[in-house]
Amino acid sequence: MKKGTAILDNALDIIITLGFIFMLLCAILQVLFRYVLHISVPWTEEAGRFLLIFVTFWGGAAALREREHISISTLFEKIPEKLRLLVQLVFIVAMGFFLINVFIGSLGMIKLTWDTPVGAISWLTTGRVYLIVPSGIILMVTYLIIWMVETIYGFTDSGKETGKETGKETK
Repeated sequence: MKKGTAILDNALDIIITLGFIFMLLCAILQVLFRYVLHISVPWTEEAGRFLLIFVTFWGGAAALREREHISISTLFEKIPEKLRLLVQLVFIVAMGFFLINVFIGSLGMIKLTWDTPVGAISWLTTGRVYLIVPSGIILMVTYLIIWMVETIYGFTDSGKETGKETGKETK
């Protein structure tokens, strides 16, 4: 499954890294202009804020891909494997339910604010900024589905053990 998503994974990593670099550049430019050159450049603060939103939502997809979200795994690791996989499936479904609800809500916000100007960045509207949310959620749900499929395969294969001496699977 990982080989099939390698292009998506690499593209996502590159895009998130570029977003973070641009966000950092906006912050550096803001400090440089404001405190060194004593010139106010308002678009740097807004662009940095929007890039932070972008890196947060798309980075959330990368974190989901790597399964690096915050979790307390002490009790989870002590339960039997089949039960652990079942609990994991319940959490995956709960995360999917939450993400789908956020996705639906974000579409409503995009519709309401599509023509609302942002401020210092005259060509950008709030609705276009809000496009970051559903696009990030689509990526998160994609990785969530991959995780679910891998968990289901793990659930069906959990009763099998690999024979180390023969190299054959035993039941």
